[in-house]
Amino acid sequence: MKWFLYVFSFFLVAGDAGLVLYTEKMRQFANSLMTATNEKIIAIVAAVIGALLIASATSSHHPGFIILLGVISILKGIFIFFNPRGLYVPVRLWYLETATDQTFRLFGIIWLILGTAMFSWI
Repeated sequence: MKWFLYVFSFFLVAGDAGLVLYTEKMRQFANSLMTATNEKIIAIVAAVIGALLIASATSSHHPGFIILLGVISILKGIFIFFNPRGLYVPVRLWYLETATDQTFRLFGIIWLILGTAMFSWI
């Protein structure tokens, strides 16, 4: 499962470098992707990624961190799937439309660092 960690960390680094450098275009892309895709599919993808992260954690030098990311991803999938009190849409709208560019870049920087760390720990 080492291959999954390589692919996942590559997409984290590449995608989040785009968030930092091309904030407006990435925001538009994410907004069009999130609004065009059914919420249940997004939830299932998040949960599957989380399960794959947990399954591939033993291929890393820091499996506890990879397991933590997997659990967070599964919880995100559960949150989106069950959508308690209709909170998913306001959170999505805040992140994609209301949050400032600096906030969007901050998330990109955080995930860029995490993706780089994950890549170096494989």
